[in-house]
Amino acid sequence: MSGLSIVGSSRNNGEREENDFYPTPSFAVQNLIDREKFIGNVYEPACGDGAISNVFINNGFDVYSTDLVDRGFGVGNVNFLDYKGQNYDNIITNPPFKYALEFVEKAKKHADKKVAMFLKTVFLESTSRYEMFMDKDFPLKTMYQFCKRVPIYKSGVKMKNSGLVAYAWFVWDKEYDGKPTIEWIK
Repeated sequence: MSGLSIVGSSRNNGEREENDFYPTPSFAVQNLIDREKFIGNVYEPACGDGAISNVFINNGFDVYSTDLVDRGFGVGNVNFLDYKGQNYDNIITNPPFKYALEFVEKAKKHADKKVAMFLKTVFLESTSRYEMFMDKDFPLKTMYQFCKRVPIYKSGVKMKNSGLVAYAWFVWDKEYDGKPTIEWIK
């Protein structure tokens, strides 16, 4: 088995997409909406081609969408990590994994109700994220772990070796009081 197969990558020549553009499948977004109640508007700060935004729009939500790169959807050339705009009720995204912690921390500053991030399950591991997970002001409420691997494709182009990495939705809720729970999506 090659190194790429072991890693579970959909990369060509082992290279990641320059700006981590790996669209979230619509079924994975709908699974979140079916399980977690969101009230109010939504900000999607890494909207890519609108994969997450469109599912929320189709479910009746008012969605504001931006991305670092202009991919023809939402407002392009916006770096969420530099965002200083208004707050939104909910911030929901699939962030670039290398900046996932920074996205969570920034989202907690600009969300009035909930933050939901589509992340690799290994996001749970790391001493650098420990304090964020222990936050009582905007605590982790639920982790929705997919039982079956979700196929994620570089730039949305189907390739071999996708679906070998475990993903989950992590949901932080400003009004939640309690220990985080884990639920499974079958």
